[in-house]
Amino acid sequence: MEGREAAEAIAQAFVDARKAGSALIDYPGAMPESLDEAYGIQGRAIGLFGQQVAGWKVGRIADALVDTYGINRITGPIFADAVVVENGAAPDMPVFAKGFAAAEAEYLLRIGHLPESFEGEWTNEAVAGYVDEVRIGIEVASSPFPGINDHGPAVTVSDFGNNNGLVIGATLDPNKDFIGWPVALTIDGEVAGTGTAGTMLDGPFGAVRFLFELARDRQLPLAPGQWISTGAVTGVHPVRPGAEVEASFGGDLRVRCRIGDDRHD
Repeated sequence: MEGREAAEAIAQAFVDARKAGSALIDYPGAMPESLDEAYGIQGRAIGLFGQQVAGWKVGRIADALVDTYGINRITGPIFADAVVVENGAAPDMPVFAKGFAAAEAEYLLRIGHLPESFEGEWTNEAVAGYVDEVRIGIEVASSPFPGINDHGPAVTVSDFGNNNGLVIGATLDPNKDFIGWPVALTIDGEVAGTGTAGTMLDGPFGAVRFLFELARDRQLPLAPGQWISTGAVTGVHPVRPGAEVEASFGGDLRVRCRIGDDRHD
């Protein structure tokens, strides 16, 4: 198979595995070498998956690979049935136990409205006017393919950017300067990582700018109300079913989840 048929087959394999909750020990085809190929697979998979896109996760490309790919971020869809608002109790968030699974502390920005056109140059200041809410959260990164992050960003992009869920926590004042806040993520009470948003390239609003540019250049289907999970502040932390995850922001704001073991095993 070549071209579109190969991309369709890879997309179908990932969609089938995700719907069945089963692992893909090997990548289901020839691994994409370019982001063009990868986003082509992702776009086909979004159509095949048939669920509402409620947001987009943004991830960072390793510094050593930025020159190769010509960009420093990637994205993937977050589907509506995988978005949970934490209301005091830690929600169960399923993962692919025999695939890849990780938790990430992230700032979440919601798109309030969109410009009439994405054409032209975008700045962080310009996109900030289209964000109507800022929250803390946890991205659950999981894929049926255990090696999803081991073969470069194109492979990661091809399976929904390695997203499998989003936990939405407390609201922040969007005018508050949270960039320097200390952020920590714990797994079963042990600190897995710490950091600040100031170390994340050009910050959370830079992730929104990146998506506006993708909407301009790749027709990424952004929509009002979608959440942007803007990138892992403390790192990508492997988890297993049963793990208790907590992310703290600024010392006193917390969001939690439990890694589920009853759906993807």
